[in-house]
Order: sequence, then C-alpha cells, then structure tokens
Amino acid sequence: MSDTQSISTTTAELAIQPGERVEAALESESRRRLNELAQHLASAVQRKRALVGKVDQMQRAKLAAQSDAAAARQQWSAKLRDADGNLTRDIQKLRANERSALSLAEEYAAMEGEIADELRRLELELAEVADRCLSTANGVMSEAASQAYEQLLTNVGDSLAVAFELFSKAENGGVNHGQAADADELASKFFVRLGNAVRHRLDDATVTEQVAERVALPPMDLSEVNMQLVKSVSARAKLRAQLNAEGVA
Repeated sequence: MSDTQSISTTTAELAIQPGERVEAALESESRRRLNELAQHLASAVQRKRALVGKVDQMQRAKLAAQSDAAAARQQWSAKLRDADGNLTRDIQKLRANERSALSLAEEYAAMEGEIADELRRLELELAEVADRCLSTANGVMSEAASQAYEQLLTNVGDSLAVAFELFSKAENGGVNHGQAADADELASKFFVRLGNAVRHRLDDATVTEQVAERVALPPMDLSEVNMQLVKSVSARAKLRAQLNAEGVA
C-alpha cells in the first residue's frame, strides 16, 4: 500500500483539465487493474468482518451452552443427594439437559473451528491482494510521475533550456576560460536552485489538489489486513503450505 506522494507542478499551465485526467485514468491498464484489486480487497475485508462476527457468535453460543450444562449438572447433583441416590424423573431429565447442552457446546466449538480455518485462508487472501494492491498503486504513482514529467518537458522544456543557458552565461560571464564552470557544475547549481523553488510550493493547496487528481488512487481498506504477512513472502508461503497440508486452502 504506496506510502509516498511526491509529484508536484510549478505553474498553472501544467495542469491537465479534469476531463483529461479522467480520460487518461480510464485508459490506463494499471489503473483498471488497481480498481479491480481494490474492489477485491474491499470484498475480502467485508467477508473477514462477517466471519469474525460469526466466530464471536459461536463463542458466545458455546459459552451459553456450557453454562446451561453446568447449571443442569448442579441441579441434578443436588437433587440426587436429596433423593438419597435415587434417579427420579426430574434427575434424568436434568441429566439429559446437561448432555444436550454439552453436545450443543461441542457443535458450536466445531463450527468455531471451521470458521477459524476459513479465517486463516482469508488472512492469506487478504495479504496477497493487499500486496498486489500496494504494488500496483506504486506502478500508478510511477505512471503519474512519468506523465507529469513528460508534460513538464512538453510545456516548459524550451523555457527551462533558455533559462539554463542564460544562467550559464551569467555564471561564466567575465571569467577566464580556464576558470569557467563546466556544464555539470552549472547544471547542479541551476537545478538545486530550481528544486528549492519547487519545494517551497509543495504545500500550496493548488499543488496538493493537482497531485490528488493526477494520482486518483481508489480507496484501499487495509484495516483488516495482517501487514506482517503482506511484508513477508516467506510467511505467506509457509501459511499457504500449512493450509494445503491441512486441506483448508
């Protein structure tokens, strides 16, 4: 998912019209793929939340059944003592209630285990989709950066070249040929100055808005994703092997 947005523009002339941005985004294969992955991620996140809710439901139901079993056991145990060890109808009924509750608790535990297995598989799916999302998002960022750079050269490339040439002449004006700065020294000095001027505008609202419009990343909900799995290919491979061995995946 990915973590930087560093594209900026320096003049109003560099802005693409909103309609052109949308059209360019629609034509991008990497953006189309990212939108698909983001939708897949959102779907998997919703499925995980639903499964977590089911696990909680099974746990609460299991505890309730275990509590019913314990209560029934306490009741028939007390009644058995009161009846001097004779199995009355009430005692038999309470014992049956205990067995039924224990059986129900076991069933809830089994269902909880099945859901837990499904959750492990879903954790792997989420990590793999999130990894592809973040990787593709980085590609979209690089694509946007390349487009902005090409547009910069197209729109103001000549002006930059003229400015650099004038800067070079000014820097070397009145200096003996042997003492004149070479092209690399001049370029370094010129573009450091240009870079400083650009950086002073990075916090401008118009720059921030144009960056957001150019990147236009879809929402990517990573709140339910195990980022340790995302970061570790080996951990995902190990989990996948475990799931395959257990017949879960």
